[in-house]
Amino acid sequence: MTNNPTYTTDLLIRQLTSDDTATRFDAASLIGIDQVTDAADALVARLGAETDCQVRERVTWATVRVIDAALPAVLDSLASKDAAIRMQAAHVLSKAARPEFVAHLAPLIADADAQVAIKAYRAAANTGDPAVVPLLAARLGDGDPHQTDALTNAFVTLGEAGVPALAEALASDSAAVRHHAAEALGHLGPDADAGVDALVTATSDADAEVRLVAVTALGQLGEVADGPLAELAAAEDRVLSAAASSLVRRRG
Repeated sequence: MTNNPTYTTDLLIRQLTSDDTATRFDAASLIGIDQVTDAADALVARLGAETDCQVRERVTWATVRVIDAALPAVLDSLASKDAAIRMQAAHVLSKAARPEFVAHLAPLIADADAQVAIKAYRAAANTGDPAVVPLLAARLGDGDPHQTDALTNAFVTLGEAGVPALAEALASDSAAVRHHAAEALGHLGPDADAGVDALVTATSDADAEVRLVAVTALGQLGEVADGPLAELAAAEDRVLSAAASSLVRRRG
């Protein structure tokens, strides 16, 4: 509690549940600005209950501002039966971005609810801990494009640390997993140079779409891919040859 005479902690807590959107927003703002730790549990209670997106984001921001006081309640929320509560708790951990969150995020990365998993992907990547890589790799190929894009973005955040797992995934029995792994390596750009050999092998994949995305991914790598692309440009496969030739021209 601060020395600000214009409010009390009890008043702010009551205002968090006001019928007026602006009042809830202002209360969360004051709690965050002044880091009113005594209101931390009340903030966490609003994470899943808040219906206004701007207020919900303000509550999330305020919770991060008092994260040490709020953390026990946030961690409890990760196990809630309500997907909305789990999602917002993961969102808080994403913003707080601490390596010690990895163990707590593991179940959410595997969550059956797509929105929860998406928040967990980002939170896991933001920890910066390579221990999250196999957890994320286990979700390759899962979900709709929105979910797969979120996982790809998580690997981009992790950078080179994710390359070995993605390269290994190119040998998966699942074409969807192989496709997603190749795509993610492409989005990593030169950070994925160590995966060049695995991508070259993937250009001979049994699945035509995997072959094409592997060639496209090679085009995003650094100079290490120049030789393989030149060879692919002369390949008998007309689709791969055309794609590789276009990439060679584009690369200079």
